[in-house]
Amino acid sequence: MLGLYSIFMDRFVSIPREALAALLKTAGSPLTPEQFVATLSQADDFRKYPGRASVSIVSKYMMLVAVILSAIWTCLPFGFSIEGVLVTLILAVITYFEFRVHAAFRDRDPVAPTLGYRNQLGFVALIVVYCFYHAFAPMQVPAGYREIMGDPDTTRLIRFVTIGTYLTIGVVGGISQFCLAWYYRSARIRPRSAE
Repeated sequence: MLGLYSIFMDRFVSIPREALAALLKTAGSPLTPEQFVATLSQADDFRKYPGRASVSIVSKYMMLVAVILSAIWTCLPFGFSIEGVLVTLILAVITYFEFRVHAAFRDRDPVAPTLGYRNQLGFVALIVVYCFYHAFAPMQVPAGYREIMGDPDTTRLIRFVTIGTYLTIGVVGGISQFCLAWYYRSARIRPRSAE
C-alpha cells in the first residue's frame, strides 16, 4: 500500500487528518496518521536500492570468478608465490563484502551505500597498487626466454608492452570500480531538515 500511495498520490494534496485516521482504522492499521506519513518518507528514501542491488549481483559474481581464477593461478603449476596468495586473500575479502553489500541493498539496510562505497574503494586500491607495482617493478624473465631477451630492442618492446598493459588495466579498472563505488554511494539517505 505504501508503494501505491507514493506512486499515485501527489505529496502536495492535503488529506484531512481525521479522514486518514479513519482510513487507517478501517484498514486495520495500528499506525497513527503521523506514523503513516513518516513511513511514506522512509519508503521513498530506499527507492534507489533495488537498482543498486541488481548491479551488486553482477559485481559479486564477477568478483567470485576473479577469486576462483586467482586461486587456480596461484595454486597450479604456474608458480606458487606469496604475492599470489595475498592477492587471492584480499580478493576473497572484497568478494565477501560484495556479497554483504548485495544483501544490505536487498534488505534496505541504510549502511549499504557506505559499505558498498568502502568495499569498491578497497578494490580500486588493490587494482591500482597491483598494476602500478607490476608496471614499474623490475621484470623477471623466465630462464627459457633469456636468450630471446638478449636483444635490447626486444627487451625494450616487451617492457613497453608490459608497462602499457598494466597501466591501461590499472587506469581503466580503477576508474570503472571508482564509478561503481560512487554509484553505490549515491544511494545514501541524507538527513532531512526540520520542516
